[in-house]
Amino acid sequence: GHRVKVPTFNYNRMVDLSRPIAPSESRLVHYRTSRVPVDDPPTDRWYITTSIDMGGHAGTHVEGPLHAIEDGAGIIDLDVERFFGEAIVLDLSEEAQGKALSPEQLQRAAAPGGGVRPGDITFFRFDWDKRGGELPYPSTDALRWLVEQGIKLLGIDTPGLDIPGDRSLPNHHLLFENDIPLIESLDNLDQLQQPRVYVFAQPLPAAETDAIPLRVLAFEG
Repeated sequence: GHRVKVPTFNYNRMVDLSRPIAPSESRLVHYRTSRVPVDDPPTDRWYITTSIDMGGHAGTHVEGPLHAIEDGAGIIDLDVERFFGEAIVLDLSEEAQGKALSPEQLQRAAAPGGGVRPGDITFFRFDWDKRGGELPYPSTDALRWLVEQGIKLLGIDTPGLDIPGDRSLPNHHLLFENDIPLIESLDNLDQLQQPRVYVFAQPLPAAETDAIPLRVLAFEG
C-alpha cells in the first residue's frame, strides 16, 4: 500500500515552560465538577464532567493585538506558525530591576545564542518569581530593536511587559502593531541548559478573545 513519510523530531530533553492552571493557583480560574447520573450515560464506573470558568489571562497565556488595539487580531486570527520554531532565550536574571533595560543589555543577553535572528521566537528570562521586588521591563527603544530583528513571538516570565505607570501601554502597542503576540507568565526558564531551543506553544483556537492560556514546551537538542 501507499506509505506516507512521517517527519522525525529528535531531541535530548524537554522542559515545560507553562504554569499549572488550577483553582488554587489563580483567582481567574474556577472549577465546577459534576457527577453524571448513573443512567446518563449508563455506567457503574467513575464518570465526571468539569466546567471551567477561566479568564483568558490565567496562567501562562498569550495576548493578541485585540488586547490593546480596537479591531486588532484575536487569538483565532493569529498565524499558528508564529507559535513553533527556534527560540533564543535572553538571560536577564542578573540585570537590575525597576530600571528600563536598554538595547545594549538585550544585545549582550542575546550574544550566547548567536544574536537574534529573523523569524526567532524570543524569551526573556528574569527569574522574577524567585527574585521578587519590582517588575523588570525593557525600554520601548530596546523592544523596538528586538522587533526590528524580525522576531515572530515574544515570551516573558513576568505578568507584564510595559513601563510602570504608563497607561498608554507603549510596549504592548509596539508588539501588536507589528503583529507579534506576547506570552506572559512563562515558568521554568531557569531549567533550560541552552540559549537556543525549539519551541511548540499552540493556543486554543478561541474566537472573539484577546488572550488564552497555552502550553509552552521547549526542546533541547
